[in-house]
Amino acid sequence: MRKAFSAFERFIDAMMGDLAPTGRVWARVGVVVLIVAAAMSWGFGADVSWKHAAFLACLTFVAAFGPEAAHRAWTDQRYGASLAIAILCAPLLAIEFYSHAGYTAGLRGHNIETTAVQNVKYDSRQDEVKEGKASLILWEKRLAELEAANAWSATVTADALRAQLASATLAIEQEAARGGCKAKCLARTKERDDLASKIAIAEEKSDLTRKIEATKAVLAKARDVAAVTEHKSSPVVHQNQFLAKAVTLVGFGSLEPTPHITAAAEQSANLAMAVAGTGLPAFCLFIAGLYRRSNRRTEPESLPLTPADHRPTVIHTRETITDPALRRWATSGHVRGLLGAA
Repeated sequence: MRKAFSAFERFIDAMMGDLAPTGRVWARVGVVVLIVAAAMSWGFGADVSWKHAAFLACLTFVAAFGPEAAHRAWTDQRYGASLAIAILCAPLLAIEFYSHAGYTAGLRGHNIETTAVQNVKYDSRQDEVKEGKASLILWEKRLAELEAANAWSATVTADALRAQLASATLAIEQEAARGGCKAKCLARTKERDDLASKIAIAEEKSDLTRKIEATKAVLAKARDVAAVTEHKSSPVVHQNQFLAKAVTLVGFGSLEPTPHITAAAEQSANLAMAVAGTGLPAFCLFIAGLYRRSNRRTEPESLPLTPADHRPTVIHTRETITDPALRRWATSGHVRGLLGAA
């Protein structure tokens, strides 16, 4: 860990020079953000090839240091180089923005699509449970009505009734063979028809019972599947909805955004994140460069103070005598002798 941090600090020193403490903090933040931004560029390029990924990651590093390098050249009075670097930064940052926009839009779009597909599965499982419950209620209701209208069906099966039907049919045939059954044959026929109706009811009851049991089994399975099917909540979807509703509320006083506003909200979020991912590393490193020690103005050195001199000050002056009499007196031997003695 110490070696990694030491390498991190050496990298900052090599790229940024001697920074003041504030500048070093900005440089550390900038390099960390730069590493994350380069990883985003790598992620976008990796969907094409590892070569594209490596190229875009290196481009992110170059573009991030470009504005600071242009400023450094300007402060060193290399104006031509500064302008050239600044001009080249424009297409480099534009390409980096393209990679960040692709990564951001792709990742957010994938999140939205994955959420939509997962929630379709969830809704389908919930619908299966609802349909099973509705079918079960329908079959049970029909069975209850059938049993209420035909109390005998609780103790008689369709097979037993079929046996009685065969006996009734045989009796009718025997009466007809004897000839002239009339009323007796009519009663036998009525009994046979009643048995046929009861058989139909018994068969319907049996069929309803089978359907109820089958529906319960299907419903139990559907509930088990629905219990483990996740309902996914997407922060991207919620963010887009919030932006769209906020714009609609502020602009139109409504909470029902139009499709145009919804699409614009989604794209504006993608745009903002791509711009931030492109500009933030360069911004941090540019601020760090402002705190480079060589760029800071130094105060002129103060001259050393000398001890005060308390000796009396002697002022020498020279006067010119214009009076001829005084000149003769001043140049006389007597005065010169006095001045010489002094």
